[in-house]
Amino acid sequence: MPPAYDEEEGMGPLEKGRHRYQKKNYQGALVAFTEAIKLSNDHLLLTALDHRAATFEKLDLLQSALRDAKEMLELKPELSKGYLRCGKVLQLKGEHKLALKIYERGLGKVKVGTDKDRVTLQSMFNKLQKSQAPRKTLDPLSYLPFELAEMIVKELSIQERMVCLSVSKSWKRLLESSHKLWTTLDTTCTRKELSQKALRAYLKRSNYTICEARIRNGSMESAKFQYLIRTCTKLKRLEISGGDPVGESLTSALSLAKALQYLKVSWECMISFPSALESLRHIQATIVEVTFGDIRYHISSNSWTWPKLESLQTLRMDSRHRHGIPLKNLIGSIPKIKTLSLKRFDLDGVVALDLRELQGLEDLELIDCGLRKLPFLPSTLKRLVLRDNLRLFDRQEDTAPLSLLETFSCDSTGLTDETVVAVIKKCPQSQTLAHGKSTCG
Repeated sequence: MPPAYDEEEGMGPLEKGRHRYQKKNYQGALVAFTEAIKLSNDHLLLTALDHRAATFEKLDLLQSALRDAKEMLELKPELSKGYLRCGKVLQLKGEHKLALKIYERGLGKVKVGTDKDRVTLQSMFNKLQKSQAPRKTLDPLSYLPFELAEMIVKELSIQERMVCLSVSKSWKRLLESSHKLWTTLDTTCTRKELSQKALRAYLKRSNYTICEARIRNGSMESAKFQYLIRTCTKLKRLEISGGDPVGESLTSALSLAKALQYLKVSWECMISFPSALESLRHIQATIVEVTFGDIRYHISSNSWTWPKLESLQTLRMDSRHRHGIPLKNLIGSIPKIKTLSLKRFDLDGVVALDLRELQGLEDLELIDCGLRKLPFLPSTLKRLVLRDNLRLFDRQEDTAPLSLLETFSCDSTGLTDETVVAVIKKCPQSQTLAHGKSTCG
């Protein structure tokens, strides 16, 4: 097919070659690209060599195409184009392993972000690698969009995610590429003490954005606990479990907390009353919900007072043994409380417990506290549990009507049926009312 030279008037040799290549005049394109190579340098020379190599491929002159590709590598080893052309020619020659090495070498030579063709180079490497070793590369996560893979991993527990890190290098890269997968630290299932190296690696994985920590008491020594609280300034939830007592290790760590809103020390972990107060004092500006499952009160001291907890909405405190925890100034320290649960506190000596100043209180439990009279209660109350107060017989005559009350439980108390009925009559919203072993409503 003769070249249409009338259509090429004013074209340079490189443009002529492209025009002829499009017309499938490969011999004519070869002549034009050869002329362009003689007249060009730098990037234009690289382009001319690439075009001529492509033309050699069409003419099935693969060895000649490979020579041009190698010349491209010598000219611009920092660019992807030569590696792409060389790899393609080698694949056409059936030398797939060598092509894979060329692509891999290119990925090592071409810096990320310096060449738009590097993405194509990475893609060609991945594609060829999968075709050469399908058994090793049939990784389901590698075929999914990153966002979808991330959604799947989020459904796993923290322990399961840790196991996935050791499945393969590709899984490890994927899991470590998203700090959102590591915003919860959970040591409740670890048998050994967490090493400093492991803790640092985990926090780095999270980009120090841990917002929730579930710690088994004994899995982390005091210095590491402090390091966790100090470096993870976004920590909002902290749960402590396990069979050992807690005290100084917790209070020293909480002194470093910046944004803690939720604290739970489980019933397995005994904490002394002074340590509980000190813990609250350190986090009084931010804390919203607190649970202490087993407080021990041994020696009385007038210096122990409750800190002002302006933001606290939920407080649950229990002692597994009857130690008679004193109320002290608690009621005046929790103005915004909504849920209050006190178990085995010492309310025996409180003649008339007045809770009417707690105008946001909705849920109240006073269990096994030695109550003798019904407290003065706020009208906002929706749930009231007074069980196991064996000496609770009388009610206050001027108790305000609890128009919002839905649940009232007074199992194992001395309240008479008349007293219970009097309370019920003032509770039009009541749904569940328990007295003794029977339920009324």
